[in-house]
Amino acid sequence: MKLHSWSVAALAACALLACGGSLQAKQTGGSTRTADEIDYEDLTQHELASYNSARSGSSCSTCSTGGGGLAGLMDRPIQLIFGAEYIYAKANFSDALSYVEQDLIAGGETWHCFDFDYNSSYSFYGGVYLPDCGGAVIFDFTRLTSDARTAANSTSTVNIFGPFEIDDNIEGFADVDLRTYDLSFAKTIPLGCPLECSGGKGCGDCCDDACCSSCGDGCGCGWCPAWDITWSAGVRFADVSWARGLTAFDPLNNNAVIDSYTTRMNFNNGFGGRVGLMGRRYFGRRGLASLYARGDWSLLVGDVEIETLVTNQAGTAFHRRHCQQVIPVTEIELGGSIHLGQHATLSSGYFWAAWHDLGMSETYDFNPNFQMSHYDDANILGFHGLFARVEVAF
Repeated sequence: MKLHSWSVAALAACALLACGGSLQAKQTGGSTRTADEIDYEDLTQHELASYNSARSGSSCSTCSTGGGGLAGLMDRPIQLIFGAEYIYAKANFSDALSYVEQDLIAGGETWHCFDFDYNSSYSFYGGVYLPDCGGAVIFDFTRLTSDARTAANSTSTVNIFGPFEIDDNIEGFADVDLRTYDLSFAKTIPLGCPLECSGGKGCGDCCDDACCSSCGDGCGCGWCPAWDITWSAGVRFADVSWARGLTAFDPLNNNAVIDSYTTRMNFNNGFGGRVGLMGRRYFGRRGLASLYARGDWSLLVGDVEIETLVTNQAGTAFHRRHCQQVIPVTEIELGGSIHLGQHATLSSGYFWAAWHDLGMSETYDFNPNFQMSHYDDANILGFHGLFARVEVAF
C-alpha cells in the first residue's frame, strides 16, 4: 500500500473508532486483534510508541481506549515507571578562589582555585506512563554533592595570601550540596521515516511489531519511527548550599590557630517552572538501542543568604547578605539507551548543569590588604559528570 493510501485508511479507521467501531491491527502471523484486546504488557515501550503514533497521527480526538469522562480515563492503559540513577560528578565554579601565591624571585602572582573532586551522587524517580498517548507524569529527586581541600605554606621564595588576610601557612575546604525535586508531564511524538528492517524496502516486516499492519506488499506498515522528540513541562523545588573556608596555623607554636574565615551560601525554598526538550534516534532491527540529546531550563525564585565569619584572637566579625533572587538553571544531557526485554531500560551518558548567580561571588582586591572589594554578578555554580540509569516499567 502506498503512503497516500495508508493515510486514507488510517483516517477511515479512526473515524470508525470515534463512532464506536473497533480498530483492527494485523499481527505478523496474519491474525487480527482489536485495540481493546492488545496486551500492552507484551510490548516494549518503543512498540507502544509505534502503536501510539498510529493512533495519535490520525484524526482521533481522544487518546482514550474507552469512552469519555471518568470511565474512559479508568479504561486507559497505564504503566508504572520506576528509575534509579548513579551519578559521578564534580562541582565547578566560575570563580572559587582558594589562595594567591606570590613569587618573590621571579615576581608575579598565581591565583589558585578550589579543585573539586568527583563524588558519588544519586537520583530516584517514578510515575505513570500512558501508552495510548505517549505521555508520562514523573516525580524525580536528585542530590548532587562535591568537595575540595587545599593547603599551602609560605617559604623564603613564596608568599601565600588567602581571602580576608588568612595568610602564610594555611589549610582550607569547600563543599557543595544540591537537592532538586521535579514534577513534570512529558509527551513523546514519533517522527521520521520507518526503521529499515528487511529487504531494503524501508519497513519490510516492520520490525515484527504486532501493532503494525501490513498491506501485503511489504511496505504497508509505517509505524516504526526512527526518531522521536519529547517535550516536558513542570515545576521544580530546590535547596542549594555551599561553604568554603581557610585556617592559618603557626608551625612554630604547635600549629596553633592564628585566624580563619568561613563563608556559607544557602538558596532556600527555590521554586519555579521547568521546561525541556529531548530528541532520540533509534537503531537496530527493532529499535531497541538509541542515542539522545536533552536540554532542560528552569527559572526559580528563592532566598539567597550569604554569611562570612572571620575569626582571630580579637574575636569574630561577620558580613551577611540576604535577598530574594530569580535563579536561571541550564542543564544538558547526552546519552544512549538499551531496552532489555519488555520492562527494563539501561541508559548512560554525560551531563552538564549551570546554576547562575549561585557561585562563590566575592571578588578580592590584592593590593594592599587583599580584602573583598565587590560581588561578581556573573558567577555560576556548575556540575558535570557521568551517569548510569536503570528504569523498569510494569
